[in-house]
Amino acid sequence: MGNAFAVVEFTCSININGGDKYKILNDGNLIPAVAYGTWADDVSGLPKVIQSVIHAIEVGFRHLDTAHVYGNERLIGEALSLMFRRGIVSREEMFITTKLDAAVSCRKKVVPSLKGNLKRLRLDYVDLFLIHVPENVFNYSKFDILDIWKGMEDCKSLGLARSIGVSNFNSSHINRMLRYAKIRPAVNQIEVNPTRTNLNIVAYCQSEGIVVMGYAPFGFLVPRPSSNITGIPPTFEDPILIRMARKYGKETSQINLRYQVNRGIIPIPRSQNITHISSNVDLFDFSLTQKEVYAINEFNRNLPVYAAPGDEVIAVYRAAYESLLSLSNKYY
Repeated sequence: MGNAFAVVEFTCSININGGDKYKILNDGNLIPAVAYGTWADDVSGLPKVIQSVIHAIEVGFRHLDTAHVYGNERLIGEALSLMFRRGIVSREEMFITTKLDAAVSCRKKVVPSLKGNLKRLRLDYVDLFLIHVPENVFNYSKFDILDIWKGMEDCKSLGLARSIGVSNFNSSHINRMLRYAKIRPAVNQIEVNPTRTNLNIVAYCQSEGIVVMGYAPFGFLVPRPSSNITGIPPTFEDPILIRMARKYGKETSQINLRYQVNRGIIPIPRSQNITHISSNVDLFDFSLTQKEVYAINEFNRNLPVYAAPGDEVIAVYRAAYESLLSLSNKYY
């Protein structure tokens, strides 16, 4: 009974100077309820990363999401150092999430890999460190995700990561980890949006006290050049979203992000448009009703923007890795 209560307690939103701006992870650490996504679809977006991150912090983002494979950690480190020197924010005010290099094949390589992340980010620790994908991306002959998780636990024990978690894990992956791991994952980062609501895995994670972070929160509301899928509702002009936006005096984009906050999900919007960045963090002076959340759930088509778990994830990650290897030292 006590454990069940702890799950409820640790996954709730709490009131810290602004409604539900923070959540409590199952290890007791606080995590901001919206994150600024820093991945650029191609390397042409990298030169804008520093200014975009600076603007995101200036307008109120306190959570940045990045990864080894994004190739932008060095740029984010520059932006953070600048903001710290200027006194705009302190290190303690910022929550930084990054992810393990999928080329890491065993426990003993995890801590050295994270130290590489930290060097690029110019940080002594990250707030959240995630296994990026559960799959054996590079077909190692000996590969066990539980062995890698032990390396993640080492990172937390050494204070190099305040919290540890996973990304793109399904319920079977997590169930195996919960059975054998010493430390429960605090977070599972997956794709969540109106056309891919992922109701089952979200419910499963939340029942286990694991907070869900949602990437690609706009789904097919925005153009997806890498996909041949078009014309999938909703759009930003959808009557249902417009009705809600008028009711709350918000943009339909904000309705979409607030929908995910209402579901207990931490959305990760990404944009290099300063107007959009500002509106994407302005989510905490209103709340949708349960019926409005259900109405947006009805758009679900189980259509992934990026990839479904399995071979598709491996293909996407390998493509991103090839892009990373093509970067010059100027960015990486």
